[in-house]
Amino acid sequence: MSNQTIELLKSGQLLSVTDGSNAGVILQKTYFAEFVGPGSAIGGMFDIGCVKIFTLGKVEFNTPITPSDRQQAFQKRIAEIETMQTLCQSDIPLQRSIDLLQMLCDRFSVDEIRMIPNDVLAKIVGVLPNTIAMAWQQKFNLQSATDLSESYEGLAFAT
Repeated sequence: MSNQTIELLKSGQLLSVTDGSNAGVILQKTYFAEFVGPGSAIGGMFDIGCVKIFTLGKVEFNTPITPSDRQQAFQKRIAEIETMQTLCQSDIPLQRSIDLLQMLCDRFSVDEIRMIPNDVLAKIVGVLPNTIAMAWQQKFNLQSATDLSESYEGLAFAT
């Protein structure tokens, strides 16, 4: 994403991710990161501390003009925050990481998500980067407990 977009956010300009598209952004702040989906507000007083923007999908921004447009964009941003809050309910860091990756993989291609550094993804759900790495490994090697039992079928154990 261009430095111009970051400068707009730092200036307090209110934008929104174009609604109806398969797009989203991850806003990296100093100590945390946020996922923002289509139709959601970004900028304004909320994202002045943004240091980097990562895009997922075909991202376009527009400026909500009317009070109704702004209200709708804020409501969608609140909905995204509530979704992230739900993901963070688990006390188990690995589960939070897996849930985040699953949510992102449901919306975007794995290749796009893999382009986001683990340390940035980790900041979304409050885990260490190596926990995200373990979640990636688990996601692609073992999808469920059923896969675990199937992976042991046919193995001969020494007696």
